[in-house]
Amino acid sequence: MPARPAGGAAGLAPVICGVLAASLMAARLLLPVPVGMANNGDAVRLMCQIGANSHSPPWQTSQLAFVRFWYPFLRTGSGPPCLHYPTTLFPQTWLTAWIHQHVLGLPGVIDMRELIIEYCVLVGVVMAIAARLVTALRPTARILILIMLFLVLSEATFADYAASPYTESAALYGLLVFAVAAVAVAARARWYHAAFMLAWASAVLAVGAKTETTTLALPLALFLGTRRFPAGSVRGRFGGRLIPAMCVLTLAITAYWSLTREPLNDARANAADELTMTIMPMFPDAGAAAAALGLPRAFGRYSGTTWWSANPIENDPAYPRYASRLTQANLARYLTGHPGLAERIFASGAGPYLTFRNTNLGSYPIGSGHAPGSQECRDCLLMDVSRAMRWTGLAGVLAYWTACLAGAALLVRRSRPGDRRRGFALVALVLTGCTVIQYVTAVYGEGNEVIKHMVIALFTASIAPVWLLAGALSKPSPPGLLLRSGEQDAARPGSPIAPESLSRGRPQLKGLGLDPVAAPDDVGHHIDSRRADTVTEQP
Repeated sequence: MPARPAGGAAGLAPVICGVLAASLMAARLLLPVPVGMANNGDAVRLMCQIGANSHSPPWQTSQLAFVRFWYPFLRTGSGPPCLHYPTTLFPQTWLTAWIHQHVLGLPGVIDMRELIIEYCVLVGVVMAIAARLVTALRPTARILILIMLFLVLSEATFADYAASPYTESAALYGLLVFAVAAVAVAARARWYHAAFMLAWASAVLAVGAKTETTTLALPLALFLGTRRFPAGSVRGRFGGRLIPAMCVLTLAITAYWSLTREPLNDARANAADELTMTIMPMFPDAGAAAAALGLPRAFGRYSGTTWWSANPIENDPAYPRYASRLTQANLARYLTGHPGLAERIFASGAGPYLTFRNTNLGSYPIGSGHAPGSQECRDCLLMDVSRAMRWTGLAGVLAYWTACLAGAALLVRRSRPGDRRRGFALVALVLTGCTVIQYVTAVYGEGNEVIKHMVIALFTASIAPVWLLAGALSKPSPPGLLLRSGEQDAARPGSPIAPESLSRGRPQLKGLGLDPVAAPDDVGHHIDSRRADTVTEQP
């Protein structure tokens, strides 16, 4: 009898996985009471741009201690000035607020529980795609990978951002989507073009989340810029590089937009916190550190203070005169001339990194029956493991990164271009790069709230081993594997899966091996991950 698609339960498995994951995440975040993250004062950056008043009562009694879900309208003069902080989270927040007001007809500007629902939908979609990516694995291995991924997404350190006013959410969402889309790109899936565009958009979302996430442009641009995207008349050796080059350009533009539009006071506050919280406490004479940066020695008395302190350096009468010297560039020049101090600062980030979660922001709303500042721990598995390893310090952090890099390199070596093992390995490598660069950004970029600003590094560090395990459990494609009927379309000349040599009419195979002149990221006739796409009935 003719072959028929393997539909039924196997075809519905990714959909079922996605629906189940979204439902479980909704229960995790909304029941028995909704949870999120309290406002530390930064909510005004985002909320004022959608006309919401983040400083309305009970602001004074709820700051840091309780989560606010409902935001009223901002009236002229009723709150601090709106500085229009640049963030790619704005479109989602604005659209949610518009639906809240004009479609649902609800009072106020926005209800953050609506953002929770959106995060649950995102988790469902991502889990469905992930389930599709691991269909070639054995059922037990497949379930293990999906459970591990879901535990990362439901971890309190990350999941609570769904109902928070913080722009880190855009980076978390962008990197999450990138993690699954990039595997499809690296593995040359049949939906390559859609996966590439999705990876591109999610990378822009992550890079533009806030000023501190602009450094993500480096590893993300390196991955996207080294891919190929032949489409339509855009073909040939250089034609396939046009779209990837545009990816790199848009990431660079996004980073430039974020850096140049950051409010001046925010940039100076970050540099001041790095000075008073990180550099000065490492000197026996804090005044000497201030003098070395061209600041008055009297500024040494602010050692250990932050922007949030009762008497910060910004309140000093001499501060306006020297504020222009409090820049990241000035701090970088100073640390370059003091490599020993730079090493000590780098090592000091291990403590916040292994602490894993900030401890000063409450998770529950007022009236929920929880004490002020209480933090939910419905899923704190990763935090508990990380905190149990705090005794290892910087050595433990470096050992973890090294293990991830070595594991990814080993999988790349033991895989072929275009198979799922190579895809998982390459994306794990990119995620580890994101971890390292965000660690450096947090440690050297802002002394205040280093734990909170480690969240991006911790998120990518948590997904990387899941992808490494998925790659290790994936079987490498044997050389010369014949294509099945559904794969022939994907590998015909002109397809992004087909090598460029095939498009030019050169033979693709020599015996049972790959064409040695094919590009490194090209794929031959070996696609193992789609073996379950068709089932042939025996007569």
